[in-house]
Amino acid sequence: MTVHRDLNRLADTSQVVKTRGGVALPARVTPQASAPMACAMCNRTVPERTAVIVQSQQRGLLSACCPHCGLALLEQSTAADQVLVTDFLFGQMVSANDAAYLAGSGVSTCCRPGILAFASHEDAERFQRGFGGEIMTLTQAQEYLRNKMSVPCCP
Repeated sequence: MTVHRDLNRLADTSQVVKTRGGVALPARVTPQASAPMACAMCNRTVPERTAVIVQSQQRGLLSACCPHCGLALLEQSTAADQVLVTDFLFGQMVSANDAAYLAGSGVSTCCRPGILAFASHEDAERFQRGFGGEIMTLTQAQEYLRNKMSVPCCP
């Protein structure tokens, strides 16, 4: 009976779907069908392609619409436990520490200055060849954003 109670709790919170004779992970919900998340910095809708997640004991789980806002959230969080960024090309979440960042490319993002995240330095280089910009590490991107903060975050 304990298993049934545990599964009922998980099903009640939509973490699993009960099926006849078992359970399954829920189907991925499209962004249009679910309630949109709002960016903790600028209150814009968080798109899947540029989403950033900051987890800290201090502020809990926060979402950002783009690496610009994600890095700004990181500046405000004194002790972020985990930061994940979305790879701009493939949509996979990667550790912010492992990502490569492209600042000032010809691709417009929601906030200025625009910063894109990539899972690998090589992907960032390939993208840079077509759209320009400067490739940076997390620390360099944070410094870049600090220096540019005299420009309003979001239009």
